[in-house]
Amino acid sequence: MIFPLSPFSILKKRNQLFLTAAFSALFLFSASDTIAQVSVNHSALSNLGESHKAKSKETKKTNKHSDKKKHQKEKNSKKVTVAPVEAKPQANSKPAVSPTIPPAPPPVPVFKDANIVVPLHPPVPPEMPKVIKDAKGEIRATSKHTILIFGENSVDLNESMMKAIMDYANMLKQHPEATVYLNAYSHGNSDDLSTPRRIALNRGLAIRAVLINQGIPSTRIYLLAKGIPETQDKDLSPDHVEMIRSDLVNKTKNTEAKH
Repeated sequence: MIFPLSPFSILKKRNQLFLTAAFSALFLFSASDTIAQVSVNHSALSNLGESHKAKSKETKKTNKHSDKKKHQKEKNSKKVTVAPVEAKPQANSKPAVSPTIPPAPPPVPVFKDANIVVPLHPPVPPEMPKVIKDAKGEIRATSKHTILIFGENSVDLNESMMKAIMDYANMLKQHPEATVYLNAYSHGNSDDLSTPRRIALNRGLAIRAVLINQGIPSTRIYLLAKGIPETQDKDLSPDHVEMIRSDLVNKTKNTEAKH
């Protein structure tokens, strides 16, 4: 088994070699009176020391590595498993307040009406119908109502019809409590009731536009587009519009009831 040499032993051997070489030289010089030359191989000695140093470094590294392993094993053995500690709920800083019953219920809330100011704008009057000079039309006035007769399938107003509507508006101004009913009719076929009603509606709208432009409020005008008349009058064309005052209708009903 080969044991590694320590640095101290190497120096000791080197000194021993120097001493033996010196004694041998003196001995030879004294014995034979000749000059003896001793050569020492310093390179071999230095290589021997370096190899020993390298071996010592390797042993130190292995020893350190083994020491680290032992130290790590000791640490692992010393580790103690600690059980997790349950977190306790924090206690409320404020004490719990016991519920109390109010002595009386709260008063009923009173809601006030919101003062909303809505600007009122007068309604825009409809467009005034134009006067057609050559339009066919007649006027018949009775004690109860005024009748405007139109041409067949026509909604145009001539000068005489326009004047009669304006005079009727002036009369309504003198009776502000009265309203006017516009019963509009037109000839047609019983198989097609929409066409005569549409023509009758356009005739009533033309008369209503003249009354509104003459200052009669729309709330006093009631338009009824009836279309084909229920009873045919030989002396009266079905293409006509009746303007009836409400107060005159009530008077005639009262007189008929008395008789």
